[in-house]
Amino acid sequence: MNDESILNFWQAHPVLRLLLPFMGGIILADSGMGFQELSYTSLLLGLLLVWVTMLVTCFLFSWRLRYLFGLLSALFWGMAGVAVCSYQWSQIAFTWPDRAYIYEGKLIDDVSEKPRSYLCPVQLQARIEDESVHPMDNAILLYLPKDEIAASLKPGNVLYFYGQIKVPENFSDEFDYVRYLYHRKVDGILYTHHWKVASIEPGGLKAGALRMRDNLLAYYSHSGIKGDELAILSALTLGYKEELSEEVREQFNVSGASHLLALSGLHIGIICMFLLSCISILLPGTRFFHLRRLLVIPIVWMFVLLVGSPLSAVRAAIMFSLLVVGNTFTRVGFSLNTLALAALGMLLYQPFYLFDVGFQMSFMAVASILLLQPWLSGLVARPRNIVLRYLWDITTVSVSAQIGVLPLVIYYFSRISPYALLVNLWVVPLTFVIVAFSLLFLLSVLTPWVSIQKGMAFILEKLVTLMHEGLSLCNRLPGADVGNLHISLIELCCLYGLLFFVSYGLMHKKPRCLICVLAFLCALVWLRCLAV
Repeated sequence: MNDESILNFWQAHPVLRLLLPFMGGIILADSGMGFQELSYTSLLLGLLLVWVTMLVTCFLFSWRLRYLFGLLSALFWGMAGVAVCSYQWSQIAFTWPDRAYIYEGKLIDDVSEKPRSYLCPVQLQARIEDESVHPMDNAILLYLPKDEIAASLKPGNVLYFYGQIKVPENFSDEFDYVRYLYHRKVDGILYTHHWKVASIEPGGLKAGALRMRDNLLAYYSHSGIKGDELAILSALTLGYKEELSEEVREQFNVSGASHLLALSGLHIGIICMFLLSCISILLPGTRFFHLRRLLVIPIVWMFVLLVGSPLSAVRAAIMFSLLVVGNTFTRVGFSLNTLALAALGMLLYQPFYLFDVGFQMSFMAVASILLLQPWLSGLVARPRNIVLRYLWDITTVSVSAQIGVLPLVIYYFSRISPYALLVNLWVVPLTFVIVAFSLLFLLSVLTPWVSIQKGMAFILEKLVTLMHEGLSLCNRLPGADVGNLHISLIELCCLYGLLFFVSYGLMHKKPRCLICVLAFLCALVWLRCLAV
């Protein structure tokens, strides 16, 4: 394979060519290099100028200046990234009053228990001043003293509270807490003892979905499942992680199985397979093949809403929807273009998603699977035995994903899990069984057979116990947790460059890539020496 393979790859993925400059524009606008001070009108005028130039280049000098058209297209999408990110920053740049007021706000997520208070994410609706009401649309973190009423709050509750909202502040030089909150569109913090509930019954679509989730969690609890097993089951199947103890979280982190606690493509895939099987019974036959798939899409999005719309689940639902629609109308399967289109759509909606750790890791894992798994799978002849074939496929998928996210894991968590591959070969199939069995259990609740429900709950609890004890055993092995691996952002980029050239050299048998590998290794050693 010659060097034209890179050019062919670039030409075969047009959405990727749009995504990369768009991401670059977001990073530039967020870096504080002066782009945030530009007016939104000037950015739109700049976009319009580049767009007109692209049209003139396309229609008058189409083939001769095709490279100029590509550069202008990259510039257009880079400026678009700057524009959308600057607009988001303009929405956050809010100056709070220097005195206390009465505010009205709606709880938009679950209440989190802190050592001395309850943390409530609130969307402000109004500021009440004397007899006038000023509409507002800001997100803040509201801290309430611990009591039974605060603990019982649910998303959708409307609250009245009194106090002076302040701009977030950094507590240490190691972590930029202010930027972390701004990326989540939170621009104020308030600690108050003066508050009351305006509406007891939460309202809204999301509040209704989360109430349904609470009912399903109650089914787990009433069936006899309790303790850490109940907390793990709630996180694996319904995305509710508030009851997870620090010990259990640490077990998943050390073993390299923490990704299972974030509802992602694995969980969405299991849900889709289960739904397709059920719909196939109601609509059998090949003529309903595409209809069955299209019917699954709204149900999957209902599930995403049910679990609180985490980014990993939203990403998986978007990719599944694009895959189904594309396969139905164009017969195109899942590809890197589909992944790039999902990322571009999410970033157009909210550019700050780019700085979310879960967003980065989930997309990098899927991209690595798409690029590396076919090559890894072809290293040996595919086993004919169905069990061996399944084990080999899940091994190559797990290895590909872990290669893709390894630099990010080191950068964000300063640790690696040497037994992560072995752990995932165990827990991923077990997760598949647990999620599928939990769906059957929740369906059995609709039946009057209590004995069957208790029997299924007993089996479900034992499956979760098996996972929990297996992780505990792996964490007790020598060298299970390698920590204190601190790297800088530049070293992170060097690591990905190193992985790229190693992978490309092995896949396409390019000995010249060893020169680039040595160059990146020298760069990493040099950066390490500077850091000492």
